[in-house]
Amino acid sequence: MKLHWNLAGASLLAVVDGAGIGNFFTYYDAGGLGPDRWPFLDMEGNECGGMGGATGYGQSPVTISQAVESTCDTDKAAYSFTGGDCTWNDLKFSLSNNGAKVEPKVNDDGTTCNFGSMNIPHTPNKFNALQFHIHTYSEHEIEGKGDRGFFPAELHVVHQEETKESYAVFGTMIDVGDTAHPVFEYFLRGWELVATNVAESCPVTSAPYAAVQQKVTCSATYQFPYNQSIQDGVAFFPDGGPNLYEDLPTASEWGVYTYKGGLTTPGCNEIVNWNLLDEAMLISQEQMDRLDYLILCFVQPTFASDGTTVESCVHNTVASESGSTSRPPQPLLGRKVTHRCPNGPAVVISDVGVLPPPGQDFVKPSPIEEPVNTGSNKCTKTLFEDCSDDPRYDPEVSVNLKSTAPSWADAEGYWVGTRRVYNNQGSQLMETFASDKFKNTMPYPQDEVKMFVNRTVMQTRYFEHIYQVFKPASLTFCTFAIPEESSNVLGNGECGKNGYATVGERFGTATFEKDGTVDVFFTTGRYAGGKGKAITVDDDTFYYKIGDENSFEYSETESFNNPAKTRVAGSGQYFIVSDVLPYSANPLAESFTYELYQVSEETFKEQLAAAYADNNVLPEDQKPAISSGNCIDISSDATCPSEAMFQSVDPLYNSTPYEQDPSVKGGWIAFFVILGVLVLVGILYVWHVHRINQQADRYKHQFARRIAETINMDHDKKLSAKGLEQEFKTIDSDGNGVITKEEFYRFMGDRVSEQDFNVMFAAIDIDHSGSIDFAEFCAFMAQIGAILTEEEERAGYKPSSKARAKDEEAGNEDA
Repeated sequence: MKLHWNLAGASLLAVVDGAGIGNFFTYYDAGGLGPDRWPFLDMEGNECGGMGGATGYGQSPVTISQAVESTCDTDKAAYSFTGGDCTWNDLKFSLSNNGAKVEPKVNDDGTTCNFGSMNIPHTPNKFNALQFHIHTYSEHEIEGKGDRGFFPAELHVVHQEETKESYAVFGTMIDVGDTAHPVFEYFLRGWELVATNVAESCPVTSAPYAAVQQKVTCSATYQFPYNQSIQDGVAFFPDGGPNLYEDLPTASEWGVYTYKGGLTTPGCNEIVNWNLLDEAMLISQEQMDRLDYLILCFVQPTFASDGTTVESCVHNTVASESGSTSRPPQPLLGRKVTHRCPNGPAVVISDVGVLPPPGQDFVKPSPIEEPVNTGSNKCTKTLFEDCSDDPRYDPEVSVNLKSTAPSWADAEGYWVGTRRVYNNQGSQLMETFASDKFKNTMPYPQDEVKMFVNRTVMQTRYFEHIYQVFKPASLTFCTFAIPEESSNVLGNGECGKNGYATVGERFGTATFEKDGTVDVFFTTGRYAGGKGKAITVDDDTFYYKIGDENSFEYSETESFNNPAKTRVAGSGQYFIVSDVLPYSANPLAESFTYELYQVSEETFKEQLAAAYADNNVLPEDQKPAISSGNCIDISSDATCPSEAMFQSVDPLYNSTPYEQDPSVKGGWIAFFVILGVLVLVGILYVWHVHRINQQADRYKHQFARRIAETINMDHDKKLSAKGLEQEFKTIDSDGNGVITKEEFYRFMGDRVSEQDFNVMFAAIDIDHSGSIDFAEFCAFMAQIGAILTEEEERAGYKPSSKARAKDEEAGNEDA
């Protein structure tokens, strides 16, 4: 197999004296610094674990699906490219054990030549080219192209917005063609000039890196065609300089895949507008061989009389065992990849929303009309106490969940996606030894867990099955000594070899309140023993609270995040009640985020089976995929709820408490009195609703204004996941995980009247527990998002100079 070596040129990859070990990373797994561990590197601003959609960008690279590759959404008229004025002598060629990079030289007065610039869609400002570098193999996967979607290399031209607030990449895949690339030849010559000036042929770094770096022996025989005149250098370059946008692409016409993402090396900051050519740049096999040799064996050649050289060295490298310096593709999680073509339509097709993965296009079926439960209980108050305006007393109002809350029809079905778990310090959870003493421990990584949800709503009954598929533990974790009464594996597998699967279930019924609330009366798996409620906050948001006051409490908020309601995002917390450390000191065991998209039953079962296979979950540890409703008996002591248990709480089988004895008064006098009262009540009701709406709008603006005084917004004026957590902690002054009414009153101060304050607190306290947990806080923040932006703009928000400087520094690293 031909190995391609290139170490990408990121400044963080450089082995620099004094650099902290936490800032060092590799592309191989041994040593625990590979891509799977990047989210846990001890470096400021590390976003490699993803920001849960808070930035609106996401992680990179990604897989460009066959559906996107074969579809042209729009033309590329919104792009414009301007070549720079750099000559070949104005460029700085870098070659080290980190790879190869080209960038403008910095003059004595601090200026540089213009390397080029581009304008991209949906962004009014110009982006200026800073440098380019190469990854091997390609980082982005393009289904249906290359070698099973990948190419030998990928070139990134990194740009910075002229406002210095964001970045863009002009990228191209590199493939082997029949002829040499004329301009790339000059870049190779520049790096070959650098190679002759390398002072040490095989630099070996000192501790602490030596223990974690892979030793790779490179042996190659190569004839440098220019060895006789390589010292004079200038003769190798033509007059003028390169135009990156015209000289690099080799196809006569090319389109662009564009999406929002992040840097592909730590800290993986979500600040990059990606623009990838849909046609690969072609170089010759001879040029690819020279590139490989320069990157892996950048030693000073010793030439024989026939012009050949044989070099062997033991070289320190951060490349993977296969010769890759590429991060694996990351989940799209709701982002749209747009394909812009040379002759595409002038209007973007489906520019809003997301193309599902190939073969997973999903259209919600029409809701099934359910029969209305007329019940046997009649509401007949006195004539002057007509209760027809109260649905609880109206027998014509159904108790069925989809009738009382139509959003349940959107929430049911089959969903797949990813769940990420964090500890009480906000860091992503990795492996922890399983122990009966410490609840919720899991000897598998939880940074990216495959999640599958099957939710069924049948008249008054609610069934939910939540599967999680964990990847195998890292080999490093498996080498650690196992504490007493603990284990580094669950089920029947082996540590480091087999993944694991869990399932938790929640069963409930409607209530006589007829407000869409689900009374959860039976749970299994991680929720076992818990009871609680599932509440429809509004048409797009759901709130779950499950617990056992003597054991645990679980709260979660879930919201639709696209108009078609085929995508959801959620977050929540899991508290453990225990007198054992660490829970006695801090009961917050974990917080989590997840994103799911809706699929068919067939796709659900296919993807669940694929997750079992991909993570090597043994058949005996797999949980069966069941159809809608039903129940999974996951162990001998976790049985399904019986029909008798359902009937004991199902409104269809019980009498309503909302009825009164009939007492009807008649007569014309009563009729006219009632008519007059109804007219008066109607007027008062309209006035009352108007006042209530005014009050709700007023307290939302007051809360948003108070929040706006303290928050640190990111560049697109969205509050990040970390920002939400920080705001919650600001109000939660005693740090116990909930906001009391007194703490909330201190936060608001005299900005709101007592009446508005009480109404506001009641609106945020969804479960009326007398305190606000993090999930309730997030649900209310989601409702006032637009108002918060309005208050920020009214206050004249601008990003801080510190934030701009941090992103400017991050953008100069690898994309």
